[in-house]
Amino acid sequence: MKVVFEKSTLLGAVTPALGSVSGKNTLPAIEGVNIKCEEGGKCTVTAYDLEKGFRCVIEAEVEIEGNYVINGQKLVQIVKTMPGDFVTVEVNDKYVVRISSGKSEFELHALDGKDFPMLPDLEGDRGIEIPQNVFGSMLRQTAFAIAQNNMRPELNGSYFKTENGALTIVSCDGNRMALCERKIDLTDIKGGEDIKMDCIVPGKTLSELVRLVGDTDDTMLIKLARKHVIFNVGPYTFFSRLIDNEYIDYKRFIPQTSKIFVKLDCDSFVGALERAMLVTEDRTLGQAKSPLRCTFTGNLLKVSSISVTGRVYDEIFTEKIGDDIEIGFNCRYLLDALRCCDIDRIKLSLTSPLMSMIIEPAEPQEDERFLFLVLPVKMKD
Repeated sequence: MKVVFEKSTLLGAVTPALGSVSGKNTLPAIEGVNIKCEEGGKCTVTAYDLEKGFRCVIEAEVEIEGNYVINGQKLVQIVKTMPGDFVTVEVNDKYVVRISSGKSEFELHALDGKDFPMLPDLEGDRGIEIPQNVFGSMLRQTAFAIAQNNMRPELNGSYFKTENGALTIVSCDGNRMALCERKIDLTDIKGGEDIKMDCIVPGKTLSELVRLVGDTDDTMLIKLARKHVIFNVGPYTFFSRLIDNEYIDYKRFIPQTSKIFVKLDCDSFVGALERAMLVTEDRTLGQAKSPLRCTFTGNLLKVSSISVTGRVYDEIFTEKIGDDIEIGFNCRYLLDALRCCDIDRIKLSLTSPLMSMIIEPAEPQEDERFLFLVLPVKMKD
């Protein structure tokens, strides 16, 4: 194989592919990036760790076609340091890769592309279009509540559902929940009406996907196959296995009998919590994290915490309807939710010191909605 790539084009394909390269040292072929070059200048770059994968087709000057697997990390590091605007990649019959640009050259070892695993169906049997900036915003507003290595597999991903002209994404890790909903055109890309999608996408997949989604009105495709979900984002195809479990009945966790409603400035609350973190996160002498005490009294929110090494106190002006209440939280859990609000004013809905607090926009929008739940913690008097 001998191919001349434009440096920026090759990096633009291989760099995002690294997120789908396996690091478990199980199967040598999935530890690299598969580069298949054909006559006519078509080169397909693929990475697949048997759970999630990436594919991109780029143009290059193909002098000798070929199909090989090359170490992705090394390839990116080498190409980045090359002095010229074009990079030549050659592979001989002994599977030695020669990468050169100008007077600089490197040699690596390759594997036969035939050793690369077969990819799943990347066409899908149904799917929808959505603007990239809308989808990216939904991912960022729900990612913080995805569980990490939870014993319940379904909590290690986000639940996707389309219904009544809206896409809903839900994440829950047992301590907090994030729900984001957007009104979109749910016409099936194959021509059907009001498509139904219902699946759980792994959190590790979404953390890679959010890097591909741009802040643009350009649309992307979300397609479902039997066991996989496929995302077509510009020139990139990103795919993943689905979590084959039933998601929790998240609606029953949302309190329906809230009696206390508080509106306040989101940035002021975030600032108070960031200052409180200096005390609540103190692990001096092996002490556990200190709870954050939130006292809603009159039109004031009093934020305080005491740890082994110090104390913090802050006040925020609010608009409150209902009784006074004192409730405790894990400061980081609450701060994570507030940082994802992306609005000026929020509404807090509370029921009791033992029930989850609801965080929503103070002024709801007709075509978009988010709702966060944060579970309180018990406090010592």
